[in-house]
Amino acid sequence: MKKLLFTLFLCVLAGGAAFAAPIFADDYTFQKQIIVSNADDTVTCQAFRIHQNWFATAAHCVKMCVASAKGCRTKIYLARGEVNAFVTVDPRRIFIPKQYRKLDAKGQMLADKKWDVALIHYEPDEYLYEFAQGGMATESEFAAALQEDPNLKTQWRGAKNPKIPALYIYGGDELKTLKSNIIVPRWENGRMSVFENPKSVLYFGNNQAVWGSEGFGVDHGNSGGAVVLEDGGVMGIATAKLDQKLPPDVQSAFPNFGQTDESFVFNGFAPHTTFSFIKKTMARFGDRPVTQKFRRFAPIEEPVL
Repeated sequence: MKKLLFTLFLCVLAGGAAFAAPIFADDYTFQKQIIVSNADDTVTCQAFRIHQNWFATAAHCVKMCVASAKGCRTKIYLARGEVNAFVTVDPRRIFIPKQYRKLDAKGQMLADKKWDVALIHYEPDEYLYEFAQGGMATESEFAAALQEDPNLKTQWRGAKNPKIPALYIYGGDELKTLKSNIIVPRWENGRMSVFENPKSVLYFGNNQAVWGSEGFGVDHGNSGGAVVLEDGGVMGIATAKLDQKLPPDVQSAFPNFGQTDESFVFNGFAPHTTFSFIKKTMARFGDRPVTQKFRRFAPIEEPVL
């Protein structure tokens, strides 16, 4: 199974269009849309608050800020409507695990998927405002837009006073299943989609962060977003999908998981990989995330309906 983690073909989720309806709710305002760009590319992803001063996202969303010599711009959209509020992040405040940034013989980033996590240090001095149709707006114009658009007001309230979710920490060698369903929210252009998965969610073991499930609609633009449980705690970071069937040995171990042509993979918060990076990076600034130990596992032999 350990070999599986290095041989699965992963197609990253970044970019693409949203097919969303507006949701006027406070549930997922800790998550925001981010746009990362340089001279060659633009990527649309998600990021979510794990502390007043920190966002977590996927490393593949922001790796151009480390790998490119052409400069990089990362915008966090805190609220989007007729007038948008955003902050531009200094690339020096974006942190990616050194294990993800290792280079191969050709000088290309190895991008080890089990380390697909990044942190953004968020200390805005001032917010910027822009009209959705283009052009910069004033703070007073944004304030007026807040009074007219309840969805914009909800997003802004969540940005100013976020409900910080707990990160579920877990580990272990054994293959296991999750007893809870997962939810994957996505903001795009100020509109939200919520993807709910009632199927088996599987921990691949080996004390690593990787989880998988059957495909359930999670697609482009979800990368870097939170994988949430029903109680609001965060189980992981949306990472990738598989556009192919799993290898026969995996289908044998996970018969329910192996019957789909598309599978969803996400990274959780394992003590020896992703959470170790989060904890050490935040500690350099005197911060720490809210955590909770996760215990809702079931043995792999136990079917999850």
